[in-house]
Amino acid sequence: MIRMIILSLFFSVTAFGEIYITVTGANVKRAKLALGELHPLPGVKSRNTALEKRVYQQLKDDLDLINLFDPINPKLFTDLDTARNFYTTKYSDWSVLQASFLLKLGYRMEKNQFVLEALFYDIPGEKKIFGTRYTYPPSQYARLVHALSEDILKAVTGEKGLFFSRVVMSCRNLRQRKSPPKEIYVVDPDGRNFTPLTRDKTLSLSPTWHPNGKQIAYMQYEFRGRGKNRKKATVLKVHDLRTGKRKVISDRPGMNSGAAFSQDGSRLAFTMSFTGRPEIYIVDPNNPSNPEPLSRSIQWRRLSGSGFHKNNVSTLFDVEPSWSPDGKQVVISSARTGHPMIYIVDLASKEARQLTFAGTYNSSPSWSPTGDKILFAAQRTDFGNFDIYQIDADGNNLSRLTSGTRPGKRRGVNSENPSWAPTGRHLAFSSNEGGTYAVYVMSGDGRIKRQISPKGYECHTPNWSPSER
Repeated sequence: MIRMIILSLFFSVTAFGEIYITVTGANVKRAKLALGELHPLPGVKSRNTALEKRVYQQLKDDLDLINLFDPINPKLFTDLDTARNFYTTKYSDWSVLQASFLLKLGYRMEKNQFVLEALFYDIPGEKKIFGTRYTYPPSQYARLVHALSEDILKAVTGEKGLFFSRVVMSCRNLRQRKSPPKEIYVVDPDGRNFTPLTRDKTLSLSPTWHPNGKQIAYMQYEFRGRGKNRKKATVLKVHDLRTGKRKVISDRPGMNSGAAFSQDGSRLAFTMSFTGRPEIYIVDPNNPSNPEPLSRSIQWRRLSGSGFHKNNVSTLFDVEPSWSPDGKQVVISSARTGHPMIYIVDLASKEARQLTFAGTYNSSPSWSPTGDKILFAAQRTDFGNFDIYQIDADGNNLSRLTSGTRPGKRRGVNSENPSWAPTGRHLAFSSNEGGTYAVYVMSGDGRIKRQISPKGYECHTPNWSPSER
């Protein structure tokens, strides 16, 4: 009997590849899920009820963040979900509950390791999607649950990286002395493992991930030069997480910030102002000495009629590039119309088209990993606050994702610096809704929102890493 179970588990894990929920936007009709209790498996003589509760609560939190399931009240199936019938499933019994999916859970302790066995079923299709055993130390129960949640997400949608990814951000510890420095921190998407990357006691800003998930670029203020020529300047660096080594990409006079890697990591777009005007340049991060001046090559297409505007290089700024997934375009914020708006630049033709037209100030665009959506922050004319917006890459379907309106107040809450999760259905952003700026994770429909930066810190400019699995 045991040999048959093992073979069944192996077959179902290697065979699942069917997509059960096709996600075409943030508003997805949630499927009914029967989530069973966590049962001790046969042979378990004593129970760890405290650990059971932590594991089960973590799983419910993860499934809630996935934002695809509508849980069925467990009281409706207590007679079906028992330790005795853990390995048997009569699909017709669960169909009566209109369940789309069933998740059964069992556990045992083996050599001081917590072993979770999960059986995930497609009820209408009357088949097991997967059955997997997860073995972790009890202290890493959250990591274990994330592994299961990641498998569920991948099985039903094909998405990956919601739980096995990280968010990098710039934070200051408000418990330190007056005017504490800003350092770079990384944190799990659920707020666990908040860890400093830098301890340089200066301003470290605007971090961004390399697509390999092993390097981070950021801007840092540091003293450059010697003697009387020694002065504080901005330096753009790439930090290797494995070795701790840092490489200077640019320390030219003025601004060196707002970096973004192309999806293959071969190019790095960022803003420099050594000419007197913030402009976007593209470099090879392995050989950054010869930057390509993208801003000066852009042709700005006229909104009416044909042809292009004259390229005025003397006054207005271009900042905050974000690459399209295919590496053929970048989206930027530019003030060439007088008010900063969002533009898409085709890198082959160097032609730019205006994507946004409303609001006082549009900034920090972020291109979705699926390629069809762009997030940005926009300052609303009526309240003066920033909210997060989403728009199709072709300029259609503009929608507001946050609402900082505060009735009776002169200014609203600011929500800024959005960054997509690898799923393309979740995002991270910074907001001062609690009084101090913090970083939040939110589902694309706004239904789920959680603060992931800790209390006592002021945090900005989150950037979500690619999937680490």
